[in-house]
Amino acid sequence: MLKAVIFDMDGVIVDTEPGYFHAINDFLAHFGKSIDKKFNERLFGVSSKYAWEQIIEHTGLTDLTAQQGVEGMENEREKRLKKEGYQPIDGTIALIKSLSEKKIPIAVASSSPIKEIDRVMDVLNLRSYFQSIVSGSDECKNAKPFPDVFLKAAQKLGVDPKHCLVIEDSDNGALAAKRAGMKVIGYQNQEYGNQKLKDADYVVTDMKDVTYDLCKKVRDADEI
Repeated sequence: MLKAVIFDMDGVIVDTEPGYFHAINDFLAHFGKSIDKKFNERLFGVSSKYAWEQIIEHTGLTDLTAQQGVEGMENEREKRLKKEGYQPIDGTIALIKSLSEKKIPIAVASSSPIKEIDRVMDVLNLRSYFQSIVSGSDECKNAKPFPDVFLKAAQKLGVDPKHCLVIEDSDNGALAAKRAGMKVIGYQNQEYGNQKLKDADYVVTDMKDVTYDLCKKVRDADEI
């Protein structure tokens, strides 16, 4: 039975993935380095610290710490956000409001730092709709694809994981949700990335296709 819906944030609520990719390369340019889109796809859904550990190993910038990478990326990203702002994923806000009207508890379970989640919630005026917000970076020992962030979100909501549905756009996130014992709707963004979402129970290419009825159908069906 569907008793709660848990949203990933980056790439599901707000279109931040391209911004992170550009910010990473803006910072790496100071060292004459860069990453390509294929390598960047491996970083979808993971924590910033883990991402930068992988970037440092990949680029050979061993004198750089993961924390320095995170801070440098965030500084570059701030410059872009001042110019471009946040772009919500088309269809997601309508879904959030619909679930709220149906009295379905909803949560955010994101790998982003809590300050970033808070800012997105405030800029997009979404905070009042969510009963729980969890930062994998700040509140969990293990990042996606470990299930920690989703289990904590369910715990905060007071809902058994088996009654939760997760909406994710990354392979790491979908795997984490399945490990948490939850059903998953995967959003496959056609504009970027190459996420297969093989662990998702149902995949859409347009968030406008995700409705309360679909969430209920996926969560309550043994197979779909």
